[in-house]
Amino acid sequence: MNFLHRICTFLLIVIPAFVFSQPELKLENKSIIVGETLNYKATWGIFTIGSASTKVDTNLYKVGSSICYKIDIAGQTNGFADLFYVRDKWVSFIDTSQITTHKSFRSIREGRYELDEEVHFDHHDKKAAVKVFDKSSKSYILKKIYDTPESIRDVVAGFVVFRLVDLSKYSKGDIFTINGFYEDEGYKFNVLFQGTETIRTENGKILCYRVKPIVPKNKVFVGKDAIIIWLSANKSKTIVRIRAKMFIGNILIDLKK
Repeated sequence: MNFLHRICTFLLIVIPAFVFSQPELKLENKSIIVGETLNYKATWGIFTIGSASTKVDTNLYKVGSSICYKIDIAGQTNGFADLFYVRDKWVSFIDTSQITTHKSFRSIREGRYELDEEVHFDHHDKKAAVKVFDKSSKSYILKKIYDTPESIRDVVAGFVVFRLVDLSKYSKGDIFTINGFYEDEGYKFNVLFQGTETIRTENGKILCYRVKPIVPKNKVFVGKDAIIIWLSANKSKTIVRIRAKMFIGNILIDLKK
């Protein structure tokens, strides 16, 4: 997967879905709206370069002894950015009680790069078994078993639990830490709560909570203020906007009407 494909992946999926594993995070409630669908567009200046969507299945599913939500996230490039061709999908089965992941799938299509992967999470032994689809045998083959932190959540569950954190109980300047597991790697960085802000959107003015992940030095994003996330300051805490500073300029991901 080349550098430009990785940029598109970060913008369309990973930024709004940082993976949480903190059991101490205070959740306002654990209620997820079944049937909810949210659509986003990614823009660079006047150009629309991508789109993404999240969907909560109307049905509940049983994984082992656990009752789970099934949540899909999809992202793709659009317009001239389709030269880089991204068509990515994530599917996650998330415990209705603990909001932790029991099973997840991802289908990655980025240029000539393809990956179909499934992960089974063992919360008792704190393990994640990663399997990759093998075209020759037409079956999923065990790649590796990884150690995980307690209460691990995949990319999709991270998207969900971020919206369930009771941000009204945080004060401007408060910091909470995120640990994650993504693409066979562990992550740990801080998120700064920056209070509330009213922003203009195509849906009108919206009062939002503003949070800033403090991104480690990397080759994709520019500076410590590289990413800002705005969530609606109401019960739903819908992600309304994401701004990413990159070497090519600012990228915005906005909730569509």
